Amino acid sequence: MKISLITTLLIVLFLILPRPLIWAQHDDLHSWTQFRGNERNGISAERDLLDIWPEQGPELIWKKEIGTSFSELLISDKRVYTITGEKVDSARGYEYAIAFDAATGNKIWKTKIDSIFIDIDGWGDGARSTPAINDDHMYCLSGFGKLKALSLIDGKEIWQVDLVIDFGIPVPRWGFSTSPLIMEDVLILELGGKDENAFGAFNPQDGKLLWKVANGQPSYCSPIIANIDGQEQMIFANDNTLFSFNSKGESLWTYSMPIRRPTATPVFIEPNKIFVSAVSATGCFIIEIKENKALETMNNSSMQNHWSSSCYHNGYIYGFNVAALQCISALDGNKKWTKRGYGKGSLIMADDKLIVLSDKGKMVLVEASPEAFVELSSFQALNGKSWTAPSFSNGKVYLRNLTQMACYQLK
Repeated sequence: MKISLITTLLIVLFLILPRPLIWAQHDDLHSWTQFRGNERNGISAERDLLDIWPEQGPELIWKKEIGTSFSELLISDKRVYTITGEKVDSARGYEYAIAFDAATGNKIWKTKIDSIFIDIDGWGDGARSTPAINDDHMYCLSGFGKLKALSLIDGKEIWQVDLVIDFGIPVPRWGFSTSPLIMEDVLILELGGKDENAFGAFNPQDGKLLWKVANGQPSYCSPIIANIDGQEQMIFANDNTLFSFNSKGESLWTYSMPIRRPTATPVFIEPNKIFVSAVSATGCFIIEIKENKALETMNNSSMQNHWSSSCYHNGYIYGFNVAALQCISALDGNKKWTKRGYGKGSLIMADDKLIVLSDKGKMVLVEASPEAFVELSSFQALNGKSWTAPSFSNGKVYLRNLTQMACYQLK
């Protein structure tokens, strides 16, 4: 009887305890919840991608007209989330947060978040920022600086902060473009103002300001997460300074960069290095962090990221040197190979391969190897201006250009 009771208890524990843990691990592996993915590095941990695609391309799951915006597509719990814009006429319109069914692309809910940002230079209208999502909410920043939390269930607005009204931040020439960051259950955002208004943290449940710190200006760059010496850090590249803070807003270190105003997001190189690149004479540099002090280890002109961020893999950095896909050494910056023809494209990584999207919608699968450029497969996935990086989840790649989105099966 005693053995039977113990056996029964063990079975109950087995059925109850592992399931949430397994689900959490599965969700982490098969989701894309922030700008450049869960780890903010543009890399998916999924494996076993198709190496060779059919001539007409991999299987198309769906393709939809979506409206105008540059926000990435986020994927979680069988849904796709993003921001888009719809114009009423040449000078007016609205930006919307939208949730779609990941299997069909069909709309689930749609919430107006602000008036549409109109680009005076004609590059493209609508939101620039990519939202962030957690278990309950979607956090999105409009082109005019309204930060909103929406319910993932139905899109209902939970709270709002207006960067212009609440913090006195001027709207940047090309709109608010930085993407929110979730770190240790705190919502982090570059605010971009003076009087200790450069960076701020908010309670993700009610939007209350937890802290704000430093002086700066609105930029088009987004922060990253890095765990260095067991300490979670948020790292901002703002104007000519690299800032690091913990989740309480305490400064850990700063570094005066040899470049100014990078748009591409910095890249964390484990265990303690940061790569930053911009279109400048000094195209890129790497610093090493030891005991919260930064030491430059590489300074080179070989990689000049414009707006598309690079990826790091096994000692090498892959990215767009303005309009050329390139591989450089993370040790000394030496160029390993260059491939032109994709314009100012973008890339992410999965299964030790580069998933490249040209600025005209051609998708290319490339070996992540410094030995030589090796194209495995390619096809025309979208048509039109494609400046948004791909997203990856559950064996599928999610793409968008200025007005369309599509989902293809790669596994």
